Amino acid sequence: MRRSLFATPIRSLAVMTLLALAGLQLSASAAPAGSIVDHPDKLKFEELNYSPPKPGEFRHALKSGASAYVAENPEVPTLQLTILVRTGSIYEPVAKAGLAAVTAHLMRNGGVEGMTAAEFDEQLALLAGEISVRIDSSQGAVSLFCLSKDADAALALLKKMLREPAFDQKALDRYRADLLSEMEQRNASTGAIERREWQFLMYGDHPATTSYRRTQASVESITREDLIAFHETYFFPKNFIFAVSGDLKTKEILAKLDGLVAGWPDRKLELPAIPDQVPQTKPGVYMIAKEDVNQSRIRVGHMGVKRDIPDQYSLMVMNDILGGGGFTSRIVRRVRSDEGLAYSVGSEFDRPVLYPGTFRAFFQTKHATAAFGTQLIVTEIERIRNEPCEAGVVENAKAALISDLVNPFSNRNNIVNTFADDEYTGRPDDYWQEYAKNLQAVTPQSVQEVARKYLHPDKLVYLVVGDPQAVEQGSDKHPERYSNFGEVTILPLRDPMTLQAE
Repeated sequence: MRRSLFATPIRSLAVMTLLALAGLQLSASAAPAGSIVDHPDKLKFEELNYSPPKPGEFRHALKSGASAYVAENPEVPTLQLTILVRTGSIYEPVAKAGLAAVTAHLMRNGGVEGMTAAEFDEQLALLAGEISVRIDSSQGAVSLFCLSKDADAALALLKKMLREPAFDQKALDRYRADLLSEMEQRNASTGAIERREWQFLMYGDHPATTSYRRTQASVESITREDLIAFHETYFFPKNFIFAVSGDLKTKEILAKLDGLVAGWPDRKLELPAIPDQVPQTKPGVYMIAKEDVNQSRIRVGHMGVKRDIPDQYSLMVMNDILGGGGFTSRIVRRVRSDEGLAYSVGSEFDRPVLYPGTFRAFFQTKHATAAFGTQLIVTEIERIRNEPCEAGVVENAKAALISDLVNPFSNRNNIVNTFADDEYTGRPDDYWQEYAKNLQAVTPQSVQEVARKYLHPDKLVYLVVGDPQAVEQGSDKHPERYSNFGEVTILPLRDPMTLQAE
């Protein structure tokens, strides 16, 4: 059971970490010296106030103009480096869907100038180092891990990969064959179907769906020249943000980073515009016919909001109470604990930076109880809109979210990566300094206000992946049917290679 920023990991780990940070202070102040209380309720503790670090304490400007967040970490003899690259599959043309991911894979696995992929791997293995490259929907990341004593040799390999990827044609042909083989199995996983079809329902032809639109034709159309052009467009020093921690002095690290990009010409980045508006999906029930499974996957939701909105803190608390807070949240308690219908269940607001995300509640259950479980979720959505939350419930949710504040700063590497990502996504420098105060300001009234503002029972879209006949037949014990939620549209599975309806 997990939560993102609206549905973050189970809170017990964060609470334990905070207690560890308090350490001796708590044990020393729990009771007067030489005395033992006779009941835990009599224990008294000094108030623990955790103040997160500030990004300015770690931020430096390289000679190239790129930002670098650096944290010395003499406790371990290693160097950890991440380079964020402003790129993403959201910027690739639909006709070449898959281009960003193929570029990332071939940068790492397609050799470099003067060195085959096998030779590159051998040199890296001799250093016991690791290098990876990934490009997801709206961000690229290059990572290096090595022993600090081998930093120069490892950075030399990284530099060759960054600047001189060979994009070997044979490696491209092999990876293309692997991708096409994987695509043939697209419909084997109901989870993959659920994620894909939800994106298509919510976003239509918006660029948010591009990474889901790989077809045999788009993958086969990708050429070595396309990879070279994509790399040249996005990989250059001023398009990088560095995050580094390790057993080296800051001055040493900055000098090495300057050397990594020295002599590398900069270019002007012109990102394709991403529309802020998305299509409005017609409310109703959409069933994806998958008759060969004995359980259905269900999502219930509608369009949501972008990340940084004035109501974000009240919205976080509201969703924590509704379904994002693990076992204490209402949807989890009703669907899993009370009725035993599902193992994985909850709710979240996805909040992208570039365009509105979605609100979704989700679970997986037997076909016969799918409609019943869905009704439980709808009831909880309506309840949190119509009934004020108890003050104690709101305070507990706030406390849990505030306890999670330690997670982005739990070690030196997390600190620099958090601040690098914040710069990438445009968060203000005081975001984490104000985080706890902004959460503390949330009230039961503001929770109900955002529930009424951002939850819309009349606009709900119901996605069901399963056997439509078994789902609609339902259970003798429960009268609920999906036809009660709105017009039912049965959609066939898409062909895994063309994405056309079979």
